[in-house]
Amino acid sequence: MVDVLLPPLGDSVDKALVTTWLKQVGDKVEKDEPLLEVTTDKVTIEVPSEHTGVLKEIVVPIGEHAAKDAVICRIEIE
Repeated sequence: MVDVLLPPLGDSVDKALVTTWLKQVGDKVEKDEPLLEVTTDKVTIEVPSEHTGVLKEIVVPIGEHAAKDAVICRIEIE
């Protein structure tokens, strides 16, 4: 199982609001497939998966902020 981290979103951005999960726990996920959308002060961004596998846990739910490099979910890799 691997931790998925919120990627860097820009030099001055240190957190983002989780607005939409595009995948749910138990869903199969392909590498580079969008997992969720996050919003910063300036932009909404889709965060892609870095791995192929199954989404096992959502750590940061919709409506909560995630800090840069924070664990946002966990994927069981194939």
